Amino acid sequence: MCHNIIMRRKILLILPLLFVFSCDQILRTEPVESPDIPKEAYYHYILGYEAELSSKWEAALNHYSEVLKIDPSSPFIRTQISYVLLRTGKIADAVAMAEETVKANPDYVPALMLLGELYNSRKNTDKAIKIFEKVIKLDNTQAEAFLFLGVLYAAEKRYSDAKEILESFLKTDPGNAMGTYYLGLINMDLEDYDKAAEYFSKVTEMRPNFDAAYLNLGVISELKGDLKQAEKHYKKSMEINPHNKLAQERLTQIYLKDKTVDKAIEQLRNMSIQEPANLDIHRRLGFLYIESKQYDRAIEEFRIVLAAKPADMQIRYYLAVTLEELERYKEAAEELKKIIAVDPKNIGSFLHLGFIYSKEGRHADAIKMYEEILNFEKGKPEVYVYLGVSYMQLKDYKKAEGIFSEGLGLFPKDAELHFNMAVAHEKTGRFEDMVNYLRRAIEINPDHADALNYLGYSYADKGINLEEALSLIQKALKLKPENGYIIDSLGWVYFKMGQHEDALKALQKALSIVSNDPVIYEHIGDVYLSQAQEAEALKAWEKAVEFHEKEEGLKERVEGKIKSLKSKIQGK
Repeated sequence: MCHNIIMRRKILLILPLLFVFSCDQILRTEPVESPDIPKEAYYHYILGYEAELSSKWEAALNHYSEVLKIDPSSPFIRTQISYVLLRTGKIADAVAMAEETVKANPDYVPALMLLGELYNSRKNTDKAIKIFEKVIKLDNTQAEAFLFLGVLYAAEKRYSDAKEILESFLKTDPGNAMGTYYLGLINMDLEDYDKAAEYFSKVTEMRPNFDAAYLNLGVISELKGDLKQAEKHYKKSMEINPHNKLAQERLTQIYLKDKTVDKAIEQLRNMSIQEPANLDIHRRLGFLYIESKQYDRAIEEFRIVLAAKPADMQIRYYLAVTLEELERYKEAAEELKKIIAVDPKNIGSFLHLGFIYSKEGRHADAIKMYEEILNFEKGKPEVYVYLGVSYMQLKDYKKAEGIFSEGLGLFPKDAELHFNMAVAHEKTGRFEDMVNYLRRAIEINPDHADALNYLGYSYADKGINLEEALSLIQKALKLKPENGYIIDSLGWVYFKMGQHEDALKALQKALSIVSNDPVIYEHIGDVYLSQAQEAEALKAWEKAVEFHEKEEGLKERVEGKIKSLKSKIQGK
């Protein structure tokens, strides 16, 4: 329910927009009545009227002024002049002339109508309402007065008055599409969606090409959660008016809501064809392409935005992140450096530069990035994590431990800092301390899959606490069911528990996910050896050696196993 209220507030901006009439909408191409012009002034009137039809406003004004000199009290000519003043942008003069005309001729309906519209265009709603109320009393056949009055009542939230005036009008003119449409809008604003839909449906019967009626039917369907029906209405609105931006936007939003990203992209692309210079559309397309992993297209859209707005650092940041995703590290780094040049304290850019340097094996450069952040921001625990991990990559475990210790001093309940401190202790052979830090990480975050796996694997590797190890790894696997390294841990604990068939099955599954991990190959070789499949064991171990650079110390260890097994085979 709350979601619908929020969405309604956004969508129903449609309603107040239709209640605002600008001066440009006060149009008139024919005289407001049959002119009663003195014979000697008729020549200037005809020339003025022809000039007005040709949009030669100054000429029209000159000729009408000549008529007024001959007949200075003519309300008709005064009203004509007011319209021309309006068209030349002299709104204040137009209002003044119309007010003078009405003052001298209080029951002259054409001048009253013009003055009411002028008051409305200047947002003088109270005066406009009084004018149109007077018009209706004087002449109840003035359809526009009823429509204006109903709309203005609604704009002032006088909904009962608005409904009453429009319903009374429709009794005399039941086929009036605009009156019916405005009643639909009013009921929509009152959240009587069924009644509103009834009115909008009538409008589509009266005027099948009324795109706004279909648009609002779509809004109502969307508010009711019927996205398929909303889609049909929005598409019909766009079929009638391909440039209906509100329909285009709502159609995009329901595709996003329905998680049909491809359709949302297609819709935005169509909008982009209509408005190629609309940067917001390119921006949104870029984000949707990222979501659908179409990174090359996302980059194209972001570059379009940046070509027009090179100072848009948010888009430059997303461009860098997308380039990083495609491992185009050099280009990504260039974009991040541009951001830092403008914003020297942009943490995100420094972090991503650090990531890029780490991925390129430039750990010393990554360290500089993280240390730069700590010069102006010490409130982010992840910075201490990344900095410490970079020192571990350089095998400076003492420095890494110092960084993690500093971070834990500031953030004693940060699970990632505890986890990485545990890794640092494992690297330096302090098993019990490692266990304590892992247990603390799990205590802080019981769903820390990496900590659960690390502890479970460490127990299995030592052949201790195997039941607990199995439980820890199984929980980690529930959290990350497709993680090949956790599946490897499961296979290893099965092996340590003597369940060799289950172990081999798990390890082979892990290998199907992570095909280049030397430890998984080593484990498979160990399982084959336990089953006396010596040839298979040798193949697995030799494969492990191919990828030995990924695991410190593995090459010597596995080559020792290969040498030992080959000696044993030869001895047979």
